[in-house]
Amino acid sequence: SSAASDVYKRQIYIYMCYYMYSSLQGECFNMVVAFFGHKDTPSVVKPLLEQTVQRLIEENEEITFLVGTHGAFDLMAQSVLKQALQKYPHITCHIVLSYIPVDKDSEQYALPTLVPEGIESVPKRFAISFSNNYMVNESDTVVCYITHDWGGAAQFVEKANKKGRVIINLAEANLSQRTY
Repeated sequence: SSAASDVYKRQIYIYMCYYMYSSLQGECFNMVVAFFGHKDTPSVVKPLLEQTVQRLIEENEEITFLVGTHGAFDLMAQSVLKQALQKYPHITCHIVLSYIPVDKDSEQYALPTLVPEGIESVPKRFAISFSNNYMVNESDTVVCYITHDWGGAAQFVEKANKKGRVIINLAEANLSQRTY
């Protein structure tokens, strides 16, 4: 759609500005992408998520992806990133854990895990918010699937937006739904 094309052009411009700035500083810019979406995200979103991840990888030499562990969108993103890692071994992917694992079984997760510093002192009921805040603070770009403005995913995408992060809302591709 034309609106999606305009969003994409704006993202490219921002990426180019980052790249030019980091080149002037003599260092390479490592883009960090976080994922947020509704726990009931439909599986029809997966091909669009795959295309988005592939485009981000191909447009950024150094890229890191951060994804959570709760709900259909997170699991979908984990699956897409696992596939992408096989095709693009230079990318970095982390599952951001909200709880310190009791079982040290590394086979439990499809990707390397990361535990945000300080989470050990956070009450369990705030752990997911803590790890989501970590992802917002660490990211430059947020890929999301948000169809309504309530709930945890929408809350953290709004925080990312207020912090000036680039937001790629995959729900905007479906014009029959209300977009964020």
